Amino acid sequence: MPIKFKTQQKKNPRDLNAPAKWYASTIGDGETTFSDLAQYASEVSTVSKADILAVLESCFTKVTKDLSDGKIVRVGEYFTLQMSISSDPADTEAEVTAAKIRKSKINFRPGKMLSDMIKLATYQKK
Repeated sequence: MPIKFKTQQKKNPRDLNAPAKWYASTIGDGETTFSDLAQYASEVSTVSKADILAVLESCFTKVTKDLSDGKIVRVGEYFTLQMSISSDPADTEAEVTAAKIRKSKINFRPGKMLSDMIKLATYQKK
C-alpha cells in the first residue's frame, strides 16, 4: 500500500524574503496500537495475545531502564535506540556539568529491515 502525501507551501527560514516553495509532506493514514501488534502476532503464531502483551510490556520496560542507564539498545535488525543530550555552552571543561544539560531525546536509527522497507516504499498524492 502506498504512503500518502499532500503538498505544503513553506518559506525558507534562512531567507524569509525568498518566495515560498512547494514540498511533499506525508499524511498519517490510521494508526497501529500495541494491542494491534499483539493481536497480529497471536494470529500468526501459537501464542495468545495476553502472553504477547506481557512479553512486549516487559521488553519495553527493560528498554526504558537500559536507555536511562545510558545503554544503546539494539533491537535485532529492526532498529537501535540511544539517548542524546543538548547542553548550554561553557568556556571551560570544568564548567560543563549536568546543570548545563537543557534537553534530552531518544535517537531512533532504523536497522536493515526498516531501511529496506524505506527503499521499496511507494507514494500516492492525496
